Amino acid sequence: MAETLKATKREKTGKIANRNLRRDGKIPAVLYGNDKEVVHLELCADQFNVIVRHGIKDITLEGDVSESVVMREVQWDTFGNEVLHVDFFRPGN
Repeated sequence: MAETLKATKREKTGKIANRNLRRDGKIPAVLYGNDKEVVHLELCADQFNVIVRHGIKDITLEGDVSESVVMREVQWDTFGNEVLHVDFFRPGN
């Protein structure tokens, strides 16, 4: 069963833009794979934390991007408390 997560495209990338996102309670993410273009996203930190703490890997993105994805990598802070970045992968057909 896939969990649903709201995702919004982001225009700004880089260290400063990502810090500003995290300060506002969002997580920077990227979606890639299946020979399609890479999409930079932002996610609600609270909503994502619930999903990742339950160990769910199959996620359905809604919002600016609507597709089924697999969580590929989650980057945590040094203490393992806060998610810093997420990589999503489009599974092949």
